Amino acid sequence: LHDEIVNFAKLMAPQPHELKVRQDLVAKVANLIEKTFGGKEKCTIDVFGSQATGLLLPTSDVDLVITLPEYNNDPGGNSTDKSLGDEKKGSNNGEKGAKKKINADTEVTCVDDTSVDELSEKQREQREMEEFSIHDTSQHISPLARLGNALRMDPEWKDQLSYLEVVENTRVPIVKFTHASTDISVDICINQEHGRNAADLMKRFLDAMPPLKPLTFVLKYFMAARGLNEPYSGGCGSYMLQLMIVSFLQHRERHSYNYRIANTMNLGSLLVEFFELYGMDFNYLTTGISVRSDGFYFPKGSKGKLEIFHQPSRPFSLAMENPLDITMDVGRPSFRMQLIQKSFEISLRVLLSHVAEPAIETESILAAILPTTEEMETRSKMLKLNSIEKQSKLDGKVNVDESENEDSSDDQDTKDMFCSDSESNESDTST
Repeated sequence: LHDEIVNFAKLMAPQPHELKVRQDLVAKVANLIEKTFGGKEKCTIDVFGSQATGLLLPTSDVDLVITLPEYNNDPGGNSTDKSLGDEKKGSNNGEKGAKKKINADTEVTCVDDTSVDELSEKQREQREMEEFSIHDTSQHISPLARLGNALRMDPEWKDQLSYLEVVENTRVPIVKFTHASTDISVDICINQEHGRNAADLMKRFLDAMPPLKPLTFVLKYFMAARGLNEPYSGGCGSYMLQLMIVSFLQHRERHSYNYRIANTMNLGSLLVEFFELYGMDFNYLTTGISVRSDGFYFPKGSKGKLEIFHQPSRPFSLAMENPLDITMDVGRPSFRMQLIQKSFEISLRVLLSHVAEPAIETESILAAILPTTEEMETRSKMLKLNSIEKQSKLDGKVNVDESENEDSSDDQDTKDMFCSDSESNESDTST
């Protein structure tokens, strides 16, 4: 099982040409953002999430955060610029001054406020038309709406989107769209400092915990295959899942140290123990999780925690403290936690049936819980072709026999994707 997890992580890891496509898309989006908000001097664009940490699957979204100083770090993108407030105030409470300005610009000779009414209706309409500006109007809508309009209207973008949505009525307002030619989805938010900080934190965890990366690949695909990976639909998002893995590894290391147990980093046993913890042992009703200070558990009902982490309508929710903001519950949106816990429990029993004595024989243990998809088969063949081409160049060969790529059966496809192949290993070590 350990070897299969290693091979799966290699299989699903992004290839250089795939990263190049994503980087080109990010650059193209950044150009549109800078054009929409007035250039690099007025906005900065950063990548966060799985794209920044390297924990991305081929189908992962690209997460971007735009920093707009003029909006004073308002996550909803509603401007707090005093000048806008003064304009609104002047239009409501300062009618007298506004009318005097009109009188000064017109040929109508009048001194008091009531003389404005002497303007004919035609003159007032003409004045409003002359003073109307689309640019001024755009300043009064949220930057997310401005970006959404830019994507709809820009000639380089309007025909390249297969999906576009501006989601503003949520805790973190975003623009979501899918680039048609690459089929890559992009999520853009405004002034969210936690996004960049979370990516930096996860990079530090990746450096300190080597098993974190392969386990994340397997479990992210596990959740996505079951439709349990989107927080807005009650699933477990990538950030929350990574924090669950980090907490599990922290407590496992502490247990090994306290009881002087040899801590062998076997990925197969780690995956089984992860399913055992969150599928059977963990008490979701009373216990919360923190990864600060090398990780600890806390009671949900304790002083200072009850108001944040206890949800009377959803007592089974996972209380996951955000290490960057301890007043935030990362697990609050995941209202399908009972279904997620049940999927962990069932997967634990399936794995045990193949690794515990008497074991049920199977071509691939990992394939018992991760369904084989057409995408996985395509990537497997692509990686084999790349490996053969590299080896042929080293051997001084020019022609590559593509027939060596074709597998004899579908069963062999699944075995090759997850199981270690002795011939390919010999080929890799010969260099």
